[in-house]
Amino acid sequence: MYNILKSLIYYFLRSLMEASLSFSYRNILVTGYDKIKNRKPTLFVSNHQNTFMDGLVLIKVARNISPNILVRADIFKSKWAAIALDIIRLIPIYRKKDNMGSVAQNNEIFKKCVHLFKNGEPLLIFPEGNHAIRRFLRPMQKGPARIAFQAEEENDFRLGLNVAPFGIHYENHPKRWYDLHVHFGDAFQVKDFQTVFEENPTKAQKQFTDKMREDISDEMLDIKWHDEYEFMEQVRTLLKPYATSWAEYKKSIVHAENEVVNTLATQLQENEERTALIKSKVKTYFEEVKEYGLSEDFTAKKTNIVGLFFKALGVLIGLPFWFIAKIVNFIPEYIIEKKVIAGVKDITWHISLRAGISLFLYPLFYLLIFIVLSISLGWVLAGIIVFTFPLVSVVMYETEYHFKKLKNAFILFRRPEILEKEQELVKEFKGFLV
Repeated sequence: MYNILKSLIYYFLRSLMEASLSFSYRNILVTGYDKIKNRKPTLFVSNHQNTFMDGLVLIKVARNISPNILVRADIFKSKWAAIALDIIRLIPIYRKKDNMGSVAQNNEIFKKCVHLFKNGEPLLIFPEGNHAIRRFLRPMQKGPARIAFQAEEENDFRLGLNVAPFGIHYENHPKRWYDLHVHFGDAFQVKDFQTVFEENPTKAQKQFTDKMREDISDEMLDIKWHDEYEFMEQVRTLLKPYATSWAEYKKSIVHAENEVVNTLATQLQENEERTALIKSKVKTYFEEVKEYGLSEDFTAKKTNIVGLFFKALGVLIGLPFWFIAKIVNFIPEYIIEKKVIAGVKDITWHISLRAGISLFLYPLFYLLIFIVLSISLGWVLAGIIVFTFPLVSVVMYETEYHFKKLKNAFILFRRPEILEKEQELVKEFKGFLV
C-alpha cells in the first residue's frame, strides 16, 4: 500500500514539475535521446552546473523513465526531508566536506544502486560531484566507475549495464525564459571494460572515467582554456551567430559553439602576441556594449526602420496581456522574487527555486482565485477565466523576450559603430580558423 501511495505522489509531483519547467524555459531542445531511451539498465551521467535543476532536466526530457538520482546527503538532514526526497527518488551520497554521516555509508548506497540496476531501473549521477556555473567540465569523481563495476562484477558481467552520457547547456543559468539544451551521446556498456578490469581494476576504472568525461564533454559547451575562461566566454557570445556556419559538426548550436570556441582556443594559445591584441579589442568592445545598455545575449545584427516597426508592433500587441499577467501573478511573483530569490546569493539556485516553488505556489494560488470567482460567477466561467492565466503568462514572457530584442535592435540602429567593430572582430577570428 505504501509503495502504491508513494508512486501516486511521485507521478503527481512529476506532472507539476514538468508544467513548472515548461514555464521556466522558452525552448527545451533535445537531441539523441531516442537512441538510448529503451536501454535497461542505464546509468545516466552528465555535467552539473545548475544545482537541483540538472536532475529535473532528465525527468522532464526522459518521459518514459523515472530516474533515481544521487544527490549530496546534507539535504536529507531532517526526517521529513528524507521521506519527501525518497518519494521523488533522490538517493543520498556522502561527501567528506558535508560533515554529515560517514563516507563509509556510501557502501550501503552503492548496494542500493546495484539493486536498482538488477531491477532494470535507471540511475543518474553527476560525476563532477558538485555544481558550478562556469561552462566547462570539472574533474570526474570515482563514484560512477565504482558503482558501475561493482554492479557488473556481482553479476559476472552479465548485467548489461549501459552508460548514457549527456550534456546540459543553459543559455542563462539563473534566469527564466531562456533556451535549455539537452544532448545525449552514444551509450556504451560497462562490459566493454571487462577484460581490462579483470587484469587491473584501477586501470579499468580510469579508462571508464576518461571515456565518460570525453563523451560528456562532446555533448556540452566545454570551454577547455580555463585560464582565459572569461575571455573565451566573450568570444563565444560574439561568435554565436556564426558558429553553425563555421563548424564542421553541426548537430546543434551547442555542438557548433563547442567546436568553434575550442578550435579558436588552440589557435590563440599558439600566438601570444596576436592573442593579447585581440583580447584587448574584445574587452573594449564588450565594455562599450555594456555602456550602451545592450543585454548580455544580444545578437549584433543590422536593423532598418521597417524591422524596428514590426518588432515594436509585436511588443505593443503583447503589452495588454503583459499588464494582465503582471496583475494576476503579482502575489506569487512577489513571494518568489522578493521573499525567496532576493535572499539567495548563490545565483545557481535561482532557477531551481523558482521552478520548485512555482510548482506548488501557482496551482494553489490559481485554485484560490477559482474558488473566489466561482462564488460570484459560477464554476464554468470561473474555470474559463483561470484556465487563461497560464496562457496569458506565456504571452507575458514572450512580450518581455521580444521587448529585450527590440531594445537591442534600437540601440544597434542608433549605434552602427558597434556593428562595425563586431564585424572587424569576427573577421579577425575567422582568420584564425582559415
